[in-house]
Amino acid sequence: MSQESPEAHVPSTPASSVTEIKCPHCKKTFSADLMVGGAERYRGFKCPHCRLFVPAARING
Repeated sequence: MSQESPEAHVPSTPASSVTEIKCPHCKKTFSADLMVGGAERYRGFKCPHCRLFVPAARING
């Protein structure tokens, strides 16, 4: 049985701009810059409400 995790919805924007994101866990919206790490899996956003890390690969517009 395959479980799909919820995806955050955000419009496509350049990585250097602030992005409006809806957290797939707590459902609250927040603005954040893209966090960039050494590997692709470390690129994403951190929810300030529930502290969930939302990978950039899960963001769709």
